[in-house]
Amino acid sequence: MLTYLIPFLTLCVCMTIAAPVNSTSDQPTIIVKNQCNSTLKVGYSKDVDYFGKVVNVAAGSTYTIHPPVGWSGRVWGRESCSGDRCFDSGMGSPASLAEFHFLDSGNTFYDISFVDGYNLPMVVDPASKSKSGDTDGRMCSTPSCKKLPECPAGWETYDNDGNVSGCKSACTKFNTDEYCCTGAYNGQDLCSGNQYTKQVKDVCPDVYSYAYDDATSVFMCGTRTFTVTIC
Repeated sequence: MLTYLIPFLTLCVCMTIAAPVNSTSDQPTIIVKNQCNSTLKVGYSKDVDYFGKVVNVAAGSTYTIHPPVGWSGRVWGRESCSGDRCFDSGMGSPASLAEFHFLDSGNTFYDISFVDGYNLPMVVDPASKSKSGDTDGRMCSTPSCKKLPECPAGWETYDNDGNVSGCKSACTKFNTDEYCCTGAYNGQDLCSGNQYTKQVKDVCPDVYSYAYDDATSVFMCGTRTFTVTIC
């Protein structure tokens, strides 16, 4: 199941709030802050890429990413991984994802996605705090999940040493149309979540929990600078 089954074009339709716009010459900037107790493998990729680029970020350190204008992609971190799993952009090995779409206008859509699963607490903080034009509390807000939902028994993923490395979502666990919002369930009015996504939302109401969870989980801000804090 791919998180980007809901393209950001859909998100643009769903969110009609107006945002202040920065200069289109501003370089998109994502500052990734590692607040975990160990070095993270921090990865980032465009939405269309299964694998991304990965760098080591020491505990307490930051790493800055400068995507191009128009970039639509995700950022993640892993404490323990090896081989391709480190580069996996969340579809094969579950990871908490910070997702961005930097529009040419200077506005940015962003969210935290657990659609394919999760592994670490995460906060996405926009540089601007302007609430101009806000109608639903999501303008330049700071989505967060500082304490992860409990992982159902049997949904865990493991690293090569046998340590828990992440938790699957209902979609990645069962891989059915009903849980993945595909086939007969592919539509905003056809897929409304399930008991498992509700458990996620109860703990972390800001996160994207299933493919059509636009209404409470997509944010927009007139800035191109964000800080992603992991742990």
